[in-house]
Amino acid sequence: MTTKLAILVGSPRAASIHRRLADVAAHVAPADTQVAIVDYLAALPFYNEDLDTEIAPEPVQRLRDELAGADAVLLLSPANNGTLSAVLKNAIDWASRPYGQSSLSGKPIAVSSAAHNTSTVVDHTHLAVTIAGAQPLADASATFALGELDGVDLASHEPVNSALRSTVGALVKAATATAAA
Repeated sequence: MTTKLAILVGSPRAASIHRRLADVAAHVAPADTQVAIVDYLAALPFYNEDLDTEIAPEPVQRLRDELAGADAVLLLSPANNGTLSAVLKNAIDWASRPYGQSSLSGKPIAVSSAAHNTSTVVDHTHLAVTIAGAQPLADASATFALGELDGVDLASHEPVNSALRSTVGALVKAATATAAA
């Protein structure tokens, strides 16, 4: 069985370490995993119920479709003022609606963050996705201290590869279990 994994990049910055972490996660994913990197979150308008009509804005519909088709989701977020990034929170808000039709519902989710303090990023992201109906994996977060990644080639850095391999593996395992249930 092929597992479809959506990776949401919560930093719109061109040289974002989180975008590079997404590439590593895609590279270390098991062979039977189809990965879609969603790195256009900055194109989503701020959530506004007036815009959330039967015909949602194009990037919103694309996000909802990608998440609906995914078996599991990896969220990559920097720490902005100690919490998840605004673009990632906005994506979660759009994905969770319309009420009762969350494209995150029942999906296993893990968080990865490179920041000075990653614990609140993980905790706050878990809270947001739980309310959105997802199933965060409590022990599958790959977190990294920013200082430890300065000047590091992430693609060949074994601690990063190992942590992301473990996180993606846990997501694939959870998605397989969910599909079998």
